[in-house]
Amino acid sequence: MLKTSVNPAGDSDRGPRAWYEAWFDEDYLALYSHRNVAEAEQFVDTLWSRLGLQVGAWVADVSCGAGRHSLAFARCGANVVGVDLSRVMLDRARQDFHSQCSNVRFVRGDMRHIPLASGFQLAVNLFTSLGYFESEAENERAFAELARLLVRAGTLVVDVVNPVYLRASFLSETVREFPGMAVWEYRKIDEPRRRIVKEIEIRRGARTRRICESVRLYERAELASMATKNGLAVLDFWGDYDGSALEENSPRLILVARKE
Repeated sequence: MLKTSVNPAGDSDRGPRAWYEAWFDEDYLALYSHRNVAEAEQFVDTLWSRLGLQVGAWVADVSCGAGRHSLAFARCGANVVGVDLSRVMLDRARQDFHSQCSNVRFVRGDMRHIPLASGFQLAVNLFTSLGYFESEAENERAFAELARLLVRAGTLVVDVVNPVYLRASFLSETVREFPGMAVWEYRKIDEPRRRIVKEIEIRRGARTRRICESVRLYERAELASMATKNGLAVLDFWGDYDGSALEENSPRLILVARKE
């Protein structure tokens, strides 16, 4: 199911890298170490049972990061292809998980041009990985690429933060301590652009690193509209990784849609 004509972003000399090309590395993994394999397995178990997936199903995990969800799907018996732009993340995934399951492989690619042919029963885009691009057209293209991967009656699952919950629980500044590292995070909601912007300052002794994330916030109606535009029927919206119904105070906004 692989394509070979894709040139992932970041391989050509086109000036400064975008934040999402520079950020996903060992520092990121340290900050989000609480997002572990056990959490991924819980969500995958919910998806597996709720969607009625069978052993041998083909699953595309796009923006797979270090591969924790890919591994969980593979352990359920799926044939999994994990796709990510970060070489660091893919190297970690291959190092940690590739030897554990022969039915999972990892491929480098940009989600605007996913290097996979269609043929998947399930495509997932998890942990707020949609909306990185400043251009609305590029974000919509990424969504369309996810939908393209599916066979007829295949299912797409897109997981983003619930903007209603985010606004209600918003913290403009936090400080976190890790072994050998302190992290300052400064946040603002840019309502005109419908984005959450987070400046991250990481201090390791005398070394200071700064990253500025900027991610599009999606409302329920916007995800439903994109699904319909790409030939998908909305099956449900969940509010958390246990498959609970979406409510205003739900931390997640999880679209479940099926290709018609």
